[in-house]
Amino acid sequence: MNLSDPIVGALIAAGATVLATLVQLRISWRKELRERERGQPITKKTRRGPVAIVFLLMIAAAVGGFALSQYFLSLREVDRDALRSDLQSKLSEINATAMRLEQARLNERDQIETGARRADAVRLGEDGVTASVVVGPCPTVPADKQDCTEKSAVRVAVCAKVPASASVKEVLLYTRFEDSQAPWADARVQAGQDAGQARFMDKTLERPDGDAAKQVCQAFVNWSREKSRLARILVKYAL
Repeated sequence: MNLSDPIVGALIAAGATVLATLVQLRISWRKELRERERGQPITKKTRRGPVAIVFLLMIAAAVGGFALSQYFLSLREVDRDALRSDLQSKLSEINATAMRLEQARLNERDQIETGARRADAVRLGEDGVTASVVVGPCPTVPADKQDCTEKSAVRVAVCAKVPASASVKEVLLYTRFEDSQAPWADARVQAGQDAGQARFMDKTLERPDGDAAKQVCQAFVNWSREKSRLARILVKYAL
């Protein structure tokens, strides 16, 4: 325990005064008792001796009490400083724990969001990505010129965009007249199948589309001179 020099001096002085006063008081009492035993009269000077000693004892007690109060005050200040330091340490620990919890919560949220995006991407691949294009009829030519055929008709690529890392599982092909209201399920065809002067080519092509995506394409040709056709593909893939 670290005490200030004034407090230490006051405690020492008060202790010495009390001790000396008690010794003097005892000596005075013994002297008075001996005088009483011898039958000698008690003078005023003799009576004033104990009173002075008691007065000194009171002063010493007051000084000691003050020093003791200062001592307890210093103890309270030390305890208060220790409590403040402990509180600061606890607050630092709480702040550090809160920061760790916040970081863990952010990491958990990032993991959940990443997992959700992954699940959405997987589900999208299972459902498939569609693409469609309208292919007009073959243009009318004079009678003396060569008629429109599959070889002379313009080929159009129908392309669906998928992630670059995707592995294509299946490509479903559909075609119907542009003004048809038939469901797509009834308009499905196979690659190379003649769909009434229209056909999807046998080969499926893949080509990059930036760093994160690629295109899955199927060529389509329409050599009918009567109506436009709607060509549609559905690409299913896995990640």
